[in-house]
Amino acid sequence: MLSEVIEHINPYYVNYTLSEINRILKVGGKLIVTTPNIASFFRRLKLLTWRTPIYRLHVREYTKHEVEELLRNSGFKILESFYSEVNDLHFVEANPYDLLRIEGYRDLIKILLKRPSRTNLLRTIAFPLVKAIPTLRMHIVVVAEKAKRLKPLSIERW
Repeated sequence: MLSEVIEHINPYYVNYTLSEINRILKVGGKLIVTTPNIASFFRRLKLLTWRTPIYRLHVREYTKHEVEELLRNSGFKILESFYSEVNDLHFVEANPYDLLRIEGYRDLIKILLKRPSRTNLLRTIAFPLVKAIPTLRMHIVVVAEKAKRLKPLSIERW
């Protein structure tokens, strides 16, 4: 499982890293990759306000198509690929007890009324949009399976 990892790896080494994972997995072994979606609603909003959409500790962020292509090029077969709504529903300012109880839009409205803030207002306004258009969600999840053996990639060190 690569949960929130590939965006921290230099793009030059991502294919090598995925190929190494492919090399050590048995044929039929599964790999789950999660990463932020550079094309999410809030990343696009940042871009419109002249701010960089990439989180400051990330080297490179990807679209779902790019993650799928990276995995295919590394010898994986895509089993499932989707945009997760986890962060779209839970990235709000609230006490831990309320965060654990969020199940839907009504809970976001309750949190906004309880704790009005810019973040909570934006999340509450944006949630119906990202629910209707999944490509605007904040998270990408791809489940892949080792489909074939690859010969090792050589990397030129400089």
